[in-house]
Amino acid sequence: MTAVRKSSLVQVAEFVAGKGEGGKFGKLELFGAVPEVSQADRRMRDLRQMGWQIDNYKVNPSLRPDEYLVRKLGTRVDLGEPRPKNTRKSITGPKRRRILERDGHTCQVCGVRAGQEFPDAPGRTAVMTIGHLVPVNRGGQNTDANLRAECQRCGDESRDVTVDPPSYEQVLAHVSQGSLKDKRLLYSWMQAGRRMPSDSEKLFLEWSRLSPADRLNVAAVLESQVVKEL
Repeated sequence: MTAVRKSSLVQVAEFVAGKGEGGKFGKLELFGAVPEVSQADRRMRDLRQMGWQIDNYKVNPSLRPDEYLVRKLGTRVDLGEPRPKNTRKSITGPKRRRILERDGHTCQVCGVRAGQEFPDAPGRTAVMTIGHLVPVNRGGQNTDANLRAECQRCGDESRDVTVDPPSYEQVLAHVSQGSLKDKRLLYSWMQAGRRMPSDSEKLFLEWSRLSPADRLNVAAVLESQVVKEL
């Protein structure tokens, strides 16, 4: 008799549950444990919608960028418990097109347009997806007001966010506290609809793409120039 193949969601749930509450694991460990699941990290996000609390470094600064902490096990789909009825529903095609057209086919997080190359990743073009302002796992709905266009890179990052977006009052207070120089820079970004990296930031991105040995060499040359200027 042929054994029934477990779904990718169940396989990932079994792995996470095996770590137990309080257990930690790395992304590569997850991929290695379920090698037949090509999008294991996405299935882990699906678990969050079912009450599983899995922290990453964005919500828990003590974790490394590739590390996760199991805080709570939710619906035990790995033990046969049915998925809750309030899990995320797919966004219809017409609504997806409407949101993309409303947002000008531009990522509302970083400002890159569909089909445009990422400034820090030449050769990699942006593909638009639909994201949520208030995460689904915190009660966010598929209403137009809660949806926005996101590039695939920002979308992957935002799905790991487990906190609600800031309020108007919070953002206004933070903006008002900045220096005049910071306000002018921020305003220029707002006018452009995207964060415009400075020349130094662009150079840093170029430097970060070098080999470790070349990065050290360039840093040493720059160090000698900075010390000389002082």
